[in-house]
Order: sequence, then structure tokens, then C-alpha cells
Amino acid sequence: MAFLPNVDRITPPHLHRSKLITIGLGAVAVLILIILANPFVQVQSGFAGVLSDFGSVQDTPLYPGLHVAIPFYQTINQVSVQPQTVTSDESGSTHDLQLVNTSIAVTFHVNPDAAPDFYQSFRDYDTLGARIIAPAVSNDVKAVTANYDAEELVTKRDIVAAQIKELIISSLAPYHLSIEAVNVSNFAFSDAYTQAIELKQVAQQQAQQAQYTLQQTQISAQQQVVQAKAQADAAVATAQGQANALTLTSQAQAKANDLIAQSLTPVLLQQKALDKWNGTLPTYLSPGAPMPFIGEASVAGQTGK
Repeated sequence: MAFLPNVDRITPPHLHRSKLITIGLGAVAVLILIILANPFVQVQSGFAGVLSDFGSVQDTPLYPGLHVAIPFYQTINQVSVQPQTVTSDESGSTHDLQLVNTSIAVTFHVNPDAAPDFYQSFRDYDTLGARIIAPAVSNDVKAVTANYDAEELVTKRDIVAAQIKELIISSLAPYHLSIEAVNVSNFAFSDAYTQAIELKQVAQQQAQQAQYTLQQTQISAQQQVVQAKAQADAAVATAQGQANALTLTSQAQAKANDLIAQSLTPVLLQQKALDKWNGTLPTYLSPGAPMPFIGEASVAGQTGK
């Protein structure tokens, strides 16, 4: 039976040390290569990591924290899941064929679970805004404003803005975007139409002022009628009061005269006349005339004597 020789016994010591040094240098070189390749990637808060194997995007997102990517084979790209805003200026036509301009600001964010799909399809938000959001917003704004007259866009602005927001959310739903806000600025029309609206408003204000003046005139006239009627009623009441007072006075005077007439007997009248007589007789008397304050009866009585 043959025995293999002991290698360590037959290998010279200097060759053994050289081999160890070579292995150590190789390990150091590998470590340096690993450090230089930097396989450790930290996904920041507010971002989602997208892992790619030789450019092939993996479906599972990487959440904030420290991750390892195999050098020269895997890469980790970070996608912001923070709110983003895309603004676009849109123009369209109203139901009454007036040109209208407005500015739409869409605020949204990418869901972390949808970060790989977003990265594979768009890479960045500028591409998403240009390819998806801007065309969708333009179509939706035109679709909504076409249902309203120009004046209604102003008077029903809240309703129109709500319909635009609802339609934009529906259009962007397939892209796994969370829409936080859709802000619609004031609707702007052509200069000619704006001037026409201003003239119409001025005319309406003038008409309202004229209507107000007419109402005030009517109220004033009604007040004068009421005052005149009140004065007439007062005059009638005064005349009736005066007539009633005069009637009462006449009736009282008539009753007084009746009482006086009843109380004035011939004897009383003759007595009153005697009380006022100064005793002087008339110088001349007509034949057959009665004596003053004596009367025919008195003359006849004296004659009979």
C-alpha cells in the first residue's frame, strides 16, 4: 500500500507563506471591489425603490431602508411617492361657441406599490405629465365646458370645477395615481365677450337702479295718496264734528227759545217793559192807539169807569 507524501512537509516554508499572502491579497482585492461597487443602497423616506436585474424591472417595490444590490447585475432606482403638481393652460369652446381659457393644476402622488409600473412606463414625472396628464386634462376640460354657456361657467363655477375634477380622476385611474386636488382657475373669455359682459352688467345695474327709482316713486305716490286720504278723512271728520256741534247748538238754542217763549207771558212782558220805562209818554198818539205799557185792555177799563 502506497502512502502519499505530506505536502506540508515537502513544501518549502517560503512557498507556504507566499500562498497565504496571495490569498490575503485576493480577499483584500475582492473587498476593495465590493466597496468600490457600493452594493448597499438606502431608499430614502418619501421614495420607493425599483430593483432592476440587467435592466429588467422587478414587480416588487423596495420600501424606505437599507437594501443590497448585486454589483454589475442589479440596480436600484428611487421613485418619489411625494405629492407632485402638473399645471396646464387649457382652451376650449362653450355651448354658445365662446372661446374660454383656464388653468388646471393637478396634484397627485404615485402609490408605492405602483412605483415599478411607473418607472417602467415613464421613468420620470415630466414624461408622465406630457404623455398622460396634460392630454387627459385637455380633453376633460373641453368635454365639460362644452356643456355650459359662457355665462354659466361664471355663475356655476363650483359645479363645473367639480365635474372637471371627477372626470380627470376617472381618466387617470388606470395609471394608479392618487389624485389629491384639481384646482381650476377663473375662466377667461375673449376681450370682446368680456366687454359685452361688462356692458350687460352695467345695463342690468342701470335697469335695477331704474326699477328701484320707480319703486321709490310708487311708494312715495302711495304715501301721498295715503296722506291725502288721511287729510280728507280728517277734514270730513272735522266738518261732521262741526255740523254735529252746530246741530246740537241749534237744538239747544231752540229748546232754550221754547222755554223762554213759554215763560214770557203778556203780563211778564209788560212788567219787563215797565221796568225799563222812564215814565215819558209819547207826545202824539194816533186815534185808537193803545197807551204804552197799558194796552187796549187798560184803556178800555179806564173808559168803562
